[in-house]
Amino acid sequence: MATFTPRTRFLPHFHRPHLRHRIYQFRNAPPIHRTQHTHTHAPPKPTRLKLPPPLSLFVAASGLIYYATTLHISPQPKDLNPQTFTAYTLTSRTPVATSSPSHTAIFSLRPVHPPGQQLPFTEGILSVQFKQPQLQIARSYTPLPSNAGGEDDGTLRFLVKLEPGGEVTRYLFSLGLQDKVFLRGPTVEYIFPPVGEVDKTLFIAGGTGIAPALQLAANSVAPETEIYWAVRSRAETEGAMAEEVERLVQRTGCKVSVRVFVDAEGGIGIRDVERGMEGGKVAVVVSGPEGFIKRVAGEKVWRGGHEEQGKLGGVIREVLEKRGGEVTVFKL
Repeated sequence: MATFTPRTRFLPHFHRPHLRHRIYQFRNAPPIHRTQHTHTHAPPKPTRLKLPPPLSLFVAASGLIYYATTLHISPQPKDLNPQTFTAYTLTSRTPVATSSPSHTAIFSLRPVHPPGQQLPFTEGILSVQFKQPQLQIARSYTPLPSNAGGEDDGTLRFLVKLEPGGEVTRYLFSLGLQDKVFLRGPTVEYIFPPVGEVDKTLFIAGGTGIAPALQLAANSVAPETEIYWAVRSRAETEGAMAEEVERLVQRTGCKVSVRVFVDAEGGIGIRDVERGMEGGKVAVVVSGPEGFIKRVAGEKVWRGGHEEQGKLGGVIREVLEKRGGEVTVFKL
């Protein structure tokens, strides 16, 4: 029987341990590398209890009966939670590009049961896992900000791109309206800095990485948020996503600004990042495909089964080595 292997570790109260921003400091000198040390303690090896054969069979049979009975009567969870998957209904799928075919769309999902509580969007950037039932795998997506009128029925909206070879995205695009989708979460991926800690947040987003950028811009307490949105073609910024960005900018007033960078027109350069990092105490958040994150801020690394921020690199490092100074960087 296939087993479900989650890609994200969920924790009580929606938080991850050791979720910290990393501060990088350059004063026109060789860079300072801060090493993270992880201490582990191996638990004592368990002692195996030997039972007589008849008693072993009785214990095994009792366990199977209990498991089957519990599995049969286990109620379906009604509220979204980090431990179990909750049923949602696909109510709409809006293509992003105005031209056909569109490989990116906004999926709207309404909970089968009215939610008992709203998601804590004001704490930080949240992600939610989608389950692919045939292969028993899951992938995390960031909800878009709520519409201006609010979504009291618990509807969540996600920006999804159909990826070549992507099992979860292929499954989602195969669904029809009113089909069931199972979600689990949320997980806090990035905690908003407290009031007064930063003067400005620069969010550098690649492709569908704009979703967490919009979520941050809608809820962050930072006085100013500037979003750099890098895309391969301008078609990615048209239609439904153009409306999303315009609605958010209007709602937040002068607090949020969005600049679009098209690869064919030069993309994001070192001078653009340098200008974006001006303005006092700046927090930089980077989101997008792995290659994009590596080019902008250096790659994330896996160590001991956990994803870590890794060393600072890419364009941001070049800027700091050139001008010196200090900046807080977080890679989603």
